[in-house]
Amino acid sequence: MEFIDVSAKTIEDAIAKGVAQLASEGQELVETKVLEQPSSGFLGIGRKPAVVRLFFTALAKSATAEEAANVKEQSVAIASEPVATSETEVQDTAAETSESTVEEKPSKKELSKEDQQEIAEKGKQFLDDMFTQMGLTVVIEKMMTKDKITFQVHGEDLGILIGKHGQTLDAIQYLTNLVAHKDVSGHCHIVVDVENYRSRREETLVNLAKRLASKVKRNRQKVSLEPMNAFERKIIHTALQGDKNVITNSEGDEPFRHVVISYKK
Repeated sequence: MEFIDVSAKTIEDAIAKGVAQLASEGQELVETKVLEQPSSGFLGIGRKPAVVRLFFTALAKSATAEEAANVKEQSVAIASEPVATSETEVQDTAAETSESTVEEKPSKKELSKEDQQEIAEKGKQFLDDMFTQMGLTVVIEKMMTKDKITFQVHGEDLGILIGKHGQTLDAIQYLTNLVAHKDVSGHCHIVVDVENYRSRREETLVNLAKRLASKVKRNRQKVSLEPMNAFERKIIHTALQGDKNVITNSEGDEPFRHVVISYKK
């Protein structure tokens, strides 16, 4: 698998720089790993930048165009893809400890409106700067609720921002959360979406889960789905948790972990 090594003052800056470079070259982000942690040294002596390695696959121009054209037909997982910050993948901090648990963890500290507004402004500025570096012309729609900030990105030919199974989009969302919450007390989860891709992806997965569950009940044979990230697997589990005739389990190790739907005797 091909990769590039990128260095910057911080890990988030290095990843952001790499994501922008890959996107501008029409490449598809697959995995991110940290090679070297940044170090301030002693009195400025021995200072070292963060170095990250971004694995990618070459994305054919025709495939990019097709993916962009299909944005309106696709959908997405509810939250961030895990972004690896070490030699092993690290789950996004917003992930639940159990895939089948649907309740969100309460915030540790109530967020003031001023802090939320600061987070939103920093997040939007980060996205504006990133898309400018990518040479993209977009309109960012901001929506805020008490515990969530959503940035809906609109424009043409934005399939490059999504990537395979939303991996590039999830990486962008992960970075936006890191940058926006730096030096800010409290937390408000940020969701970055492109042309409502996330909600469409969720709808697609729910329909897929129900269709495969019907097949399992009809044939009484288990069915294995393709590998998915934790949030997509959670959508499958949630969609079928009320079906008394099937049971769902996640099997395998990342990045090949997948859901298996079995007949419940």
